[in-house]
Amino acid sequence: MEFKISKELEDYRNSINFMDSHVNNMISNKKEDLIWLLEYPNIYTYGPLSKKKDLLEPEKFPVIPSERGGQYTYHGPGQRVVYLMINLRKKSKDIKKFIFLIENIIIESLSRIGLKAETSNEHHGIFIEKENELYKIASIGMKFKKWISFHGFSLNIDPHLENYKGIRPCGLNNNLVTSIKNEGITIEKKIIDDILIDEIKNHFLK
Repeated sequence: MEFKISKELEDYRNSINFMDSHVNNMISNKKEDLIWLLEYPNIYTYGPLSKKKDLLEPEKFPVIPSERGGQYTYHGPGQRVVYLMINLRKKSKDIKKFIFLIENIIIESLSRIGLKAETSNEHHGIFIEKENELYKIASIGMKFKKWISFHGFSLNIDPHLENYKGIRPCGLNNNLVTSIKNEGITIEKKIIDDILIDEIKNHFLK
C-alpha cells in the first residue's frame, strides 16, 4: 500500500483523471493500492443523486459533477480529502464492510484527538452530537470499479464553515456542519495526516 500526500492545492478534474488512470492500472495488475491525501481550492461537487434545489448559491464557487456517491458537498482549504484506491479482490468483496471500516477509521482518528464522533442511521457521514443535534464533520463518497475502490472521504480540520452556505450538504441543513477547530481543537495538518495514515494501516493492513 502506497501513500501520497499533496503539498499544494490540487485541480479537481486533474485529480480525478489521475485516480481513474491509477484504478485502471490496478484492474490490470500494473499498480498497487494507493491512499492519496490532498486538498482542494473552494469548490462544490455533486454526485448523480444530487437535487438541484440543494445548490443554493450556484455562483459562489465552481460547481463540478462527480461520479462518487453522495450529493452536493463542499471542498476547500482546511479540509483533508482522502482518496482510497484499494483492491477489494485481494481482501473481502464486501462493500458494506469496507464502508464500515472507513467510518471506523474516521471515528478512531477523531477519538485520538479527544473528539467523540458517531455515525447516523439517517444520513451518511460522521457526526459530532451537540445539544441533541448531529453536526457533520466528515463526508464519505465512494465508487467501485471491478472491486477496486476509489474516491473516499473528507474531514473538516479548519475550513471556513461559512462556505457551506451555498449548498445543502448531502441534503442537510448547512448550519449543522462542524470541524475539528470549531470543536475547540487546534491541530497541525501533519498530525491529522499521521493519525489517519496510522488508522488506515490498522484497518486495512492487519
